[in-house]
Amino acid sequence: MFMKSLQRQAIRFNSTVAKSTASRALSNAYIGKIESRWTSLPKEDQQTLIEELKARMELPWQELTPAEKKAAYYISFGEWGPRRPLYAPGQKSQIFWLVAGTVLGSIAVFVGLKVFAEPEAPKTLNREWQEASDEYLKSKNANPFTGYSQIQ
Repeated sequence: MFMKSLQRQAIRFNSTVAKSTASRALSNAYIGKIESRWTSLPKEDQQTLIEELKARMELPWQELTPAEKKAAYYISFGEWGPRRPLYAPGQKSQIFWLVAGTVLGSIAVFVGLKVFAEPEAPKTLNREWQEASDEYLKSKNANPFTGYSQIQ
């Protein structure tokens, strides 16, 4: 007896009567301009709308209204959630100019320090220092690959 009642309920659930609520079109006020309202909707309302559109999309697609098709497309492929753009429309140029200004500023600081902080060359770059270091390396037989310790 119990099994028969479960079977009747399963048949009733799978019948077209149970899906009659999905055959009713969603109102344009409910799904119209969803692109501008989607991010401000609470999560519960978003899930409800997704479930109602799923139920509508189980029907033939010719029965969907254009507003329902737009809403389904936006929910599936719109710029929200993980598909939200990383930068707003004016941010890319702002980022470019900030980076360019920072690079030019660092070059200016480098050149300013190079010119004004140390105007004379270091003493290790003159010719006498280089010859003295070569003689020292020869006396210690250092760096065998360039000839200081090779026997000629």
